Amino acid sequence: MHLMTLPRLHRAVLALAACALGLMFAPEAAAQPTLRLTIVPATITFAAADPDTTPSIAAPNVTVSYRVRNNVTGNWLISLLASGDLTAGAATIPITNVTWTASPTPPFQAGTLSRTLAQTLASGSGNVQNTTTGTVVFRLANSWTYNVGTYSTSVVFTLTAP
Repeated sequence: MHLMTLPRLHRAVLALAACALGLMFAPEAAAQPTLRLTIVPATITFAAADPDTTPSIAAPNVTVSYRVRNNVTGNWLISLLASGDLTAGAATIPITNVTWTASPTPPFQAGTLSRTLAQTLASGSGNVQNTTTGTVVFRLANSWTYNVGTYSTSVVFTLTAP
């Protein structure tokens, strides 16, 4: 894909990473949750657009697939945490200018990215025996105040169960 930077327009890239946390103990210990989390695609791009005609830029859909097993007494949670604001050299766009919508609801919910506090994307209780998928659409609040550039940051998706 050919990318062109036009005056007063910007492009932002979010690198997405999946992380599943679970504890594994010796065979004689009680069974611990088995977690699987997949995020596709691994990178999304917000296209350059005129803020007067496109005040909010939607990125392509992100598919979140997850599975939770051996979690008979606990809750599970998928959270998001940005590594920082969107940056292009010294220029920054606050990561709180990136929001998301997600479906199906429940277990997914809408939110706003943060670089300081993990935000809940989905939650539930017990097991999810079959791999289940949801769709997330990230949106960037577009503004003429952003400096021209190619901005980037990373967002970590984490699946946890007690």
